[in-house]
Amino acid sequence: MGWGVKPENFRKLIREIRQVSERLGFPILAGIEVDIAPDGSLHMDEDILRQLDIVIASVHSAMKMSREEMTKRIVKAMENPLVHILGHPTGRLINQRPPYEVDLEALVERARQTGVALEINGSPERLDLNDENARYAKEAGVLLSLGTDAHHDDHLDFMRFAVAVARRAWCEPANILNTRSYEQLRDWLRARRR
Repeated sequence: MGWGVKPENFRKLIREIRQVSERLGFPILAGIEVDIAPDGSLHMDEDILRQLDIVIASVHSAMKMSREEMTKRIVKAMENPLVHILGHPTGRLINQRPPYEVDLEALVERARQTGVALEINGSPERLDLNDENARYAKEAGVLLSLGTDAHHDDHLDFMRFAVAVARRAWCEPANILNTRSYEQLRDWLRARRR
């Protein structure tokens, strides 16, 4: 249910983000990383998700599902028109937890069909997608999004690791969501919701 923020507080947070954006005179996006439940639904009220600019869906629980069940779970979340990005698609934590069982080819194909971007997570504990999987996704025509998995402001520096993975995957600016102008990003986000 949104790590650390109660659902009833989200509307207030969204209003505050909009007010700060207006006061500063430049766009600030309101977004969330939301957990994908075992049945493929999202652990956040859809009314709140509709008010957000960007939604990243990720698996954070029930990681010992079969390959078929996990694939079905994630694909269902990707088919939700409120989801823009699939976060850390294989769920690995380096030297802590192996990737969960999932059909990555099926995820890449569904991302291609739905327009959901796949994350290259730059956290040194994740680096997920790795360079091989990121290249596979790129070659399939899937858009990639670079992220830091930041839990503190000093984690924002992890972006350099996501960039390094993208470079090893032979990605170019056209393959990376983060390289778009605000206007291009805004249009992409809106098109995903249709």
